[in-house]
Amino acid sequence: MTTDSKQLLVEQWHTLHNNHETYENYALIIKLIATTITLFAFTFSVATFVTLLILAIFWLQEGIWKTFQQRTANAIIAIEDKLALNEVEQKDESNKPYLLYKQWQDNRPNTKKLIAEYVSNSLKPTVMYPYLPLLLVVIIF
Repeated sequence: MTTDSKQLLVEQWHTLHNNHETYENYALIIKLIATTITLFAFTFSVATFVTLLILAIFWLQEGIWKTFQQRTANAIIAIEDKLALNEVEQKDESNKPYLLYKQWQDNRPNTKKLIAEYVSNSLKPTVMYPYLPLLLVVIIF
């Protein structure tokens, strides 16, 4: 790999990594909008079904956004694979630069454990919030 092509890959890695992190900010914005709309719906007595439908749409939208974020991570992993080539001088892969996403992928468990991990992560307050509390508020009130 030439120095120029390696430098271009590093620049592309930086760009995609920054985009990947920015997507997380947008996911938070989706949560804030869902919260705001629920408050307006509650204030103006919008029908429960309509509010639940709107919340479900935002929850699904965030899921779609996270899927897009994952595809960016896959592109980053492909770049890391290319950067890992011809790095003979570095024996320990954990010390190689720009291999964060590749290391995450390599440590990914089998499907059964991965599903259990998804369920476990879905039950974390930062993921359930604000959707589950908002759904409960809409159902109760």
